Amino acid sequence: MSSGRTLLITGVSRRIGAHLAAHYLARGDRVIGTYRQETAELANMREQGLHAIQIDLTDTAALSGLIDDIAAYTDRLDAIVHNASIWPSDTDCASQPELITQLYQLHVTTPVQLTLALQHRLPAPSLDGRATRTVVFLTDTKVSAGSDAHLHYLASKAAAESAMRSLAIRLAPHTRVNAIAPGLILFHEQDSTEKRANRLAKNLLPFEPGAGVIATSLDYLLDCPAVTGITLPVDCGLHLLNPSARD
Repeated sequence: MSSGRTLLITGVSRRIGAHLAAHYLARGDRVIGTYRQETAELANMREQGLHAIQIDLTDTAALSGLIDDIAAYTDRLDAIVHNASIWPSDTDCASQPELITQLYQLHVTTPVQLTLALQHRLPAPSLDGRATRTVVFLTDTKVSAGSDAHLHYLASKAAAESAMRSLAIRLAPHTRVNAIAPGLILFHEQDSTEKRANRLAKNLLPFEPGAGVIATSLDYLLDCPAVTGITLPVDCGLHLLNPSARD
């Protein structure tokens, strides 16, 4: 059943972002989705009503055009989901230092700027102390543990969680701001059987949950009016293990 919401979801061309967009389109909600590259999933979702906007979210100059496009499409925005992400290793960052800037731009600066600009352009009111907009960041459950292979990536995701908490304070009571911190959600097709088994063995709940658990978690954060400023781990218990067991 449709909730009648209008959602902006960044990074909808594949994997978790594509699943979230399809999930809300199937419920009859209106979805605005950003993407960088065309995929078969995008073509299918356009047929279901996706309003797709191609943009490089690491390009600050492009944000004003995105905001204009959103404002022309709708006068109401119920949710913003900051899903777009990149995952370079520290080796990648060493050979391509511009990736470090892109990590912070994509995971922190653009989400903050976009959230604040949309509140200015399409203000969300507060009704009887209740928020009418929900903002959700997708971060990473390993933020609290760190990693010797993804220092820059996890530092940017940690900054995103800090920004989330500050936005929750600044934007109350008209907007609730939270984060989802996924662990293993989906394997890649090229992952070997051995790699999959080793990775699953690190979880208290050793199974591949699939993107549906992120949609379920997002549904909760959208529906529960009393939750703001939290990070929700969705990681099959990985956050309960000591840091050395998480790498």
